Amino acid sequence: MSRRPFSKPRRFASILKEVRRKEPWGRRLASNFVFRIWPRAVGEGISRAARPVFLRNHCLYVEVADSSWLHELEFRKQDLIARVNEHMEDSRINEIRFKLSDSGIAFDYDGEESESASFSREATPISPGDDAAIEDAITDVGDEQLRRAAEKLIRHIRTHGNS
Repeated sequence: MSRRPFSKPRRFASILKEVRRKEPWGRRLASNFVFRIWPRAVGEGISRAARPVFLRNHCLYVEVADSSWLHELEFRKQDLIARVNEHMEDSRINEIRFKLSDSGIAFDYDGEESESASFSREATPISPGDDAAIEDAITDVGDEQLRRAAEKLIRHIRTHGNS
């Protein structure tokens, strides 16, 4: 009985890329890559004013902070599509649809709401005991960005309630 010779070994990255392209979960993973590359692709200024919300059928839906940015981004749409596609791995976008944000706030570079956003409830000052409790609550969070986001959320809830 004769054996077939082994095929040439392939790099793991190429196998993973092929699996992501063929499998439904891989295609979803690849299409969600746009959320990670958005700030790098469009730059800090635009990422503070607009953020991707979802991707469907190669169309990226983007929420925009105010009407002046909405008009600017509509004007620059083709450039933005090209810049985003330069950073995409397997998936590509063919269209971007912009929508004015309902909250009317600016977005921080890392995807959080701006500190200058107005809140509907009057702020209650945080006590030194609250500071210690907040620090204790987030001390085990290893990721710095996640720790900052958790601290910001806890402080917001403490000072403004659950609004």
